[in-house]
Amino acid sequence: MKRLHLLPRSALCLGLLVSTAPALAHKPQPVPSRAPAAQAPAPARRAQQPAASPRIEVLVLEATMGGGGIARELAHLPQLRQPPFAAYSQIGLVSRAVLALGTTAATAALPNGGSAVVVSTGRTPEGRHTVDVRFTQGSQISTIQFVASPGEPFFTVRSSRPDRALIVGFIVRG
Repeated sequence: MKRLHLLPRSALCLGLLVSTAPALAHKPQPVPSRAPAAQAPAPARRAQQPAASPRIEVLVLEATMGGGGIARELAHLPQLRQPPFAAYSQIGLVSRAVLALGTTAATAALPNGGSAVVVSTGRTPEGRHTVDVRFTQGSQISTIQFVASPGEPFFTVRSSRPDRALIVGFIVRG
């Protein structure tokens, strides 16, 4: 069985320097055949992962007086079991969009023909996101601003009647 001899990086670099730059090398240097036993391994360098860009999930929900309860994909949101949403016996997911959250406006279409334009206006010292939302439907424009931590949902009711409501939810991710 052949035995491989590993060279320390410094020896390999020195060997390359000597062989590729003859003007600097007056005399060829021998390359050691094996690494010194007392040499400690180089500390592992942890690769820096770039921070994920924040995103915002836009949920459009329809709440009615039907008997279906809360849709399975919304079951993880306990806020929907509390007032004012608890007044409705059925809440379903109409649409979901994930947008980039930054200083450039991102738009989500709403099922009523309108849109929600989302813009980040910064972060609080505690790391919470400040978000501006402009709702447009025809010539009507309304705005809201909210502050939320990643994973913390924010809900607003866009239209309601005693038997039905259109709810828009926002969840910052990352």
